[in-house]
Amino acid sequence: MTLQVAYFVGSDVTSHLAVNAAVRSLAVEDVGIHLFHTAQKPNPAAPRDRRDMFFLEHQLMNEVLYPHLDAAGAADGPYRTPDALARMDPKRITVQRLDSVNSPETIQELRRRGITLGFSVRCYQKFGADIIRYFSTATGHSALLNLHPGVLPAYRGVLTYARAMANSEKHAGFTLHHINADWDAGDVLSCATQPLDHDRSVLENMIRHHRAGAALMHEAVVQTLEGERLLSVPQPADEARYYTHATPEELTAIKDKGIRLFRAEPVIGTLVRAFCADGGSTARGARKVLRDAVADAGIPS
Repeated sequence: MTLQVAYFVGSDVTSHLAVNAAVRSLAVEDVGIHLFHTAQKPNPAAPRDRRDMFFLEHQLMNEVLYPHLDAAGAADGPYRTPDALARMDPKRITVQRLDSVNSPETIQELRRRGITLGFSVRCYQKFGADIIRYFSTATGHSALLNLHPGVLPAYRGVLTYARAMANSEKHAGFTLHHINADWDAGDVLSCATQPLDHDRSVLENMIRHHRAGAALMHEAVVQTLEGERLLSVPQPADEARYYTHATPEELTAIKDKGIRLFRAEPVIGTLVRAFCADGGSTARGARKVLRDAVADAGIPS
């Protein structure tokens, strides 16, 4: 029987790249793939650095690049827009927007599609008791997992790559863990770390590691397909540290250490390479549209 897998996807570029990589890796596996896209809204009261980073991390891709590529019918890069993914293999891949992961309608949809394995990929919604219960009682080796950008338990919470760089860590990465009632606290299945490049920005480092996160999800899918239990271990409570959103003072301290949250041009380059064929007219047009949007937003390139 075909394994039905759900991805609850955030609106940020790293998540979309990781999910695209995961979808590509499952091309020859007997799985149905159901992408549930969620949206995170900008905070107009946030410090300017965080608002600019949000634009580059969320809005540039969703509000500028995707509409441009979809309007042109362009899908010639290694990765696809959500609409292009939906058209690619509609019998095997479904794509829909989701307001709430916790609504009764969402759980009904999971049940209707026979979904037994779920991944949260930075969807920024807290999963409630009902959806956790759904996955815990589904047939087979079911699970609801979170792909967290940070090494657990030391880097729970948000902006973990920036914290790791501020703490002079040499490595950072993604952790795959079970979702429970607490943020980032469930039992850990696996973790993949890669070197941090302190000459690059926080956002660049996260983006560069997206394939490692995709590989963790791929392995969990394959193990489930083969009937294996997804073995996990509890997080050591005495090593746990949770990071909240950075205050203006904390952002200043991060910058004083020579750490940049983002650089616009490398993000533009990554998006063009990911969604457009090298050197083609689609790539040239996309690059111009993205650069114009960044300039209009008043963000230095």
